[in-house]
Amino acid sequence: MKKPSQFLAIKSRCRYWFSLVLLATQAIYHPGFNWKILRKLCEMNAIAYFMSLIDRSFISMRRFVCAIAVFPLMVLLSACALPVEKLWPPAADTHIRTIYVSLDTWHAMIAFPLDKKKTEWAEQQAHPPSQLSTLRDHSSIGAQPTYYEEWGYAERAWYLEGRRGVTGAVRALLWPTEGVVEVGQFDRLWAERTPQPPSDLFVFKLSEQGYRRLRRHLAATIQNHEAVASSGEAQFFTARQAYHLFHTCHQYAAHSLREAGLPLSPFWAFNRMTFAWQLRRAVRLAEVQPTAALPSDL
Repeated sequence: MKKPSQFLAIKSRCRYWFSLVLLATQAIYHPGFNWKILRKLCEMNAIAYFMSLIDRSFISMRRFVCAIAVFPLMVLLSACALPVEKLWPPAADTHIRTIYVSLDTWHAMIAFPLDKKKTEWAEQQAHPPSQLSTLRDHSSIGAQPTYYEEWGYAERAWYLEGRRGVTGAVRALLWPTEGVVEVGQFDRLWAERTPQPPSDLFVFKLSEQGYRRLRRHLAATIQNHEAVASSGEAQFFTARQAYHLFHTCHQYAAHSLREAGLPLSPFWAFNRMTFAWQLRRAVRLAEVQPTAALPSDL
């Protein structure tokens, strides 16, 4: 029978390895060390504190109960990201852009309204995605948009090569694999045409600076501007970052929208439910601090 000190030593080792795993996942998710990494380190310390309370719970059941009660609160608070100051929500006296975020059962898509005719879509394909932001868009024009330019993200093997099933799900989530960025032009939003309902549609107003930051970020997620596949009105490009459990289509969209200033935590957008919860929270914040739309706004 092991002595209590041996149990404490084993738990200390487990806590150490658990911290290393958390740090490694954050290093994968954020290749550059920045404030986001620092914030996750703080969250990791909070989790370590929770585990230390469990260690002492054999002596004090009251602390154990407190740990169970406090941990979900810490998780929720860590997911409550703040808006980026001076980016979102946009000031009433600034030029305002409109974007759309679609969610269905499995996918997330970001859309920009366009005034391009469908017959001009071939002209757009002649431009690499990094130049798409220079094409005249419809996000600040008064009339109803004709088409929408949509951006999404997926695993190449699952989405394009049909390598699915249980083994495909395990591969996609537990092993970093090649990702693809989808760019397409459609007459309806993904939330309206998805074959995998239920769907939700979120509409956000952005400042001109936030809009351009979002555009630049999306273009930078593409590694090669030569399309690897096409399907109807959509083209697929090799993504810079691999697809895995900590970088799915929801986290791709959340990270992109964060660049525009929205109060989203990409790390906690690990599935549809957590991402939709954050988007609804952002909508509520926008209602509390409404932006007076300019006459030219969509």
